[in-house]
Amino acid sequence: MVRRQASQLLATDERKQIARLFNFLLQGEQLAFDCATRQAKIFPDQSSRRFLLSQARQEAFHAKIFKAGIGILMPRGIGDAMGKKSMQDYRRLLESALDRGDAAESLLAMQIILEGLGDIALNRISAGIPDRGLNFKRVRQLVVGQEDAHHSFGLRRFEQLLNSNTVRLSELSLRADDYLELAGKLVTSVAPLFEYFEEDPKEYLQELLQTIPQNISREAA
Repeated sequence: MVRRQASQLLATDERKQIARLFNFLLQGEQLAFDCATRQAKIFPDQSSRRFLLSQARQEAFHAKIFKAGIGILMPRGIGDAMGKKSMQDYRRLLESALDRGDAAESLLAMQIILEGLGDIALNRISAGIPDRGLNFKRVRQLVVGQEDAHHSFGLRRFEQLLNSNTVRLSELSLRADDYLELAGKLVTSVAPLFEYFEEDPKEYLQELLQTIPQNISREAA
């Protein structure tokens, strides 16, 4: 009831924009769930599989949170989902790596690039949520903390795979640029949405590049 009352304090357009933002984040959570579930089947070590199964459960929980938020803010729906085509393009490339059982590429695409971007966006947006009459402090902290843990796991495990000399850097570097290009298109496709919240999505991409291993992507060099 309190949450519904809080949503009613917002103007209709603002509720719609927040719901659209939640829907965009929801698409990312759904892809992350599907990816982590499949990654748990291709990683050889039990520790990674255990983490990835835990991540899948957390992503499913995050998806429920965003769905609930959309239902509260815009119970009659929000129309076409922004960024849907770009997210589908990203999904297709990632799923090709999963189909090949390529653990390193899947980490690069999901935990490092896509979740890295999501981690940045969630931290920025979470900081501004109270200013718009909403709180959800404990939930926000939980989601942000878990997304940060997924990103950190990806960086650590990816580095271990690189040090094992079981991956070809030249091929992975080309793939990294492909994923970063798609991530750029994804952000561009929803730029008006972020700009509505006075956020510059280009800054997200610049911040993301700082987290990419330097020996992997020419974009990050």
